[in-house]
Amino acid sequence: MAKPYDDSLKTLVRTNPQAFVSLVFPEAQYVRELPEKLKNLSLKMDALFEVVVKGSPILVHFEFQTYNDVTMPERLLNYNVQARRTYKKPVHSCAIHLLNDGELPASPLVWYSIPEEQVLEFKFQNIELSKLAPESLLDSDQAGLWPLSPLAKDGANYEVVDTMFSHLMEADKKDLLPIGYTLASLAFGENNIAAQDWLTRRYKEMYDVLRETPIYQEMTRTAREEGWEEGMEKGLERGLERGRLDSAHQTLVAVILERFPRLERFARKQLSDVDDPLVLQHLTVKMSIAQTMEEAKGYLLAIDDSE
Repeated sequence: MAKPYDDSLKTLVRTNPQAFVSLVFPEAQYVRELPEKLKNLSLKMDALFEVVVKGSPILVHFEFQTYNDVTMPERLLNYNVQARRTYKKPVHSCAIHLLNDGELPASPLVWYSIPEEQVLEFKFQNIELSKLAPESLLDSDQAGLWPLSPLAKDGANYEVVDTMFSHLMEADKKDLLPIGYTLASLAFGENNIAAQDWLTRRYKEMYDVLRETPIYQEMTRTAREEGWEEGMEKGLERGLERGRLDSAHQTLVAVILERFPRLERFARKQLSDVDDPLVLQHLTVKMSIAQTMEEAKGYLLAIDDSE
């Protein structure tokens, strides 16, 4: 995958994990992100999340693929085995394909020792954005899916891209505008000069708004201090950390609203000064298994001690 698209998608999925988890398991609840590089192994995954589905903890692994890769099933199998071995939990493997690039290797992957002697069957999930309707993404309540809409079926047009930008602006998700721009550029294709020119002009119109976003400010400030290329990379990383913190806050509050709505005001007060994603992730797990409101409140009261 070309690096700009790779970086954009990794930023998108890590700052909006619940959106992508819901794309695979609508009823699942995101808990935490796990290191994409497994210890003592050279394997590096695009994203690995712990989630709870119907009360059971599992891992969801995402790989993004721009062009068709016939080795994808074997890669997913390798990641699946190693992640399961490391974290001792079941792993659901999912490949998200960005472009329509021919017929994909289908699930399941089946291996034989000799003809008709099956030795392995590995099920994985393919999500082909080119087969989804743009409306299914734009109408979702998960803003993290909106930037993918230009890659959906017939989504590479001015109306869809403009709607995507407008949705992000109206929902105050301005940090996602650079990602939306990058994915729209991929969808239009480098040879579509007219569309690329329109996209550039449309993006410039939002420049003043974009400059106010935390990710952009961090990127440009660090770039000035440390040199443009290195600074932009470090700035994006710091902006990503801020996005992870915001996402952890939102996930925890969502769990509390679902299970103990009467604690919302108290919870927001207790969480207002928490700036450690690990503390928030730990609390999310606790809130997911708490049996009573009193137990949940006790976890919130213990925040000061835990920090």
